[in-house]
Amino acid sequence: MTGVLITFNLASLIALMYVFYQGYSAGVSIPMQNHIVVALVATALSVFSHSMTMMYFAALGRMIRQAVEKGNLDPESVKKTKRYRSIVFRVATLAMLLVMAQTILGGGAHTRVFPVWVHEVQGILTLLVSTIAVYIEIRYLILNHLLGHQVAKQFEEKGSTDYDYD
Repeated sequence: MTGVLITFNLASLIALMYVFYQGYSAGVSIPMQNHIVVALVATALSVFSHSMTMMYFAALGRMIRQAVEKGNLDPESVKKTKRYRSIVFRVATLAMLLVMAQTILGGGAHTRVFPVWVHEVQGILTLLVSTIAVYIEIRYLILNHLLGHQVAKQFEEKGSTDYDYD
């Protein structure tokens, strides 16, 4: 699952980069509707990948906590996974909010409710934060994945083979 989430996060970042690049050609060499459609798809993919990453951290953290409690393992693993989850939840939430705001502002710029430069500046900020978010999410996905394997190994070594996954 970790690999799938990493792939989705990278794909969403590439889609956002493409939309950003495409924005400078919209209305000139490509129809505006193409930019709008691709932006909606990129927004959906970005929000989906961040949301799934957050849910994965919640689920894996719960599994680690249950294994630690059932196997009487070192509770430091639970503290680590909670710290990882806290960091990822903050950055993923910020990235999702910025991506959604950017999409909404794009509609405002298209209808000339406010100047296009606002949409451009927001686009730069959104792309920067999204890049940082994807980096952090990938880093902590890998760390949490390795932590889960470490806890599973400790659990098996203690002879706690009767674990039920409820």
